[in-house]
Amino acid sequence: MNLKPRSVLWPTDFSAFSMHGGRYAKAFCDDFGATLHILHVVPPPLNPDVALLVPSEAPISMSDPAMLDDCRASLDRLIKDHFGGSSAIRREALFGNPWSAVCEYARQQQIDLIVVSTHGRTGIAHVLIGSTAERIVQHAPCPVLTVKGGGRGFL
Repeated sequence: MNLKPRSVLWPTDFSAFSMHGGRYAKAFCDDFGATLHILHVVPPPLNPDVALLVPSEAPISMSDPAMLDDCRASLDRLIKDHFGGSSAIRREALFGNPWSAVCEYARQQQIDLIVVSTHGRTGIAHVLIGSTAERIVQHAPCPVLTVKGGGRGFL
């Protein structure tokens, strides 16, 4: 078996937990000469009680392109500040359900590996909010590396 991803997707919510996963994604890209895709998904403005009633596959229409422009500008700053502004990095911001948008983006862009951080929620928070990382693992069209924030790493 030959492990050589050409494209790696790192979904980020701009949290410190997420940044931990970004370091792994960048390291894979550096080691394998892969293109890094950085994706931020703007979730619907629903509270957890309402979100449970809306199917995750339901299309979410929002009409504020300025919000996406702001997210793309934040991604540009993140790339410059943490990844040296490499030209081998693509960035995108989308509206939608985070886990399904990540999986759909991975399908469309033919991503070879997704590196996603886990917040480690448990109990009622896990039940109400759910685990985006868990759902990405279940539905992704490619292998997924989950990185536990604060855990022992190998970088």
